[in-house]
Amino acid sequence: MIMKTIVALVDLSDLTFKVLKQAHALATAFNSEVIILHVVAKVPVVVDVGLISPVIMQEPKPAAVQQHYAQLLEMRDSLIKFGVRASVQQLEGASVDTVLAETRRQHADLIILGSHHHSTIYNLLVGSVTSDVLKHAHCPVLVVPSDTDAPEKKS
Repeated sequence: MIMKTIVALVDLSDLTFKVLKQAHALATAFNSEVIILHVVAKVPVVVDVGLISPVIMQEPKPAAVQQHYAQLLEMRDSLIKFGVRASVQQLEGASVDTVLAETRRQHADLIILGSHHHSTIYNLLVGSVTSDVLKHAHCPVLVVPSDTDAPEKKS
């Protein structure tokens, strides 16, 4: 299997380290480049209008966007320090379709992302990025489970 480009989708959660660890291992094994891809999501804000307080989505503040980008650069530099060719890309408010289009544009041979297990109601109302990527990706996808997904060890 030739794997030239690995796209690591990161959300800057506790899963990011695990996703990057997998990207590092595979990039080292296959001499691949890693593109760290992050979407800066819109921020939910509750509008207080009395009994009914709707939630609207606002663009993130520029300082938050800059902070996220600085974190991505640190991740990139860490991979480079360990001999992996790496770059970063940050998209603002992108949809899953936009993310998948970007992975195609980057000619990704593998997408790595983390899986957060939310409730069934959450998935029905909000959806699951992991699920959407799995259904529509043009290349193989490696899903890294969260620590809470690990089965309990028996003594």
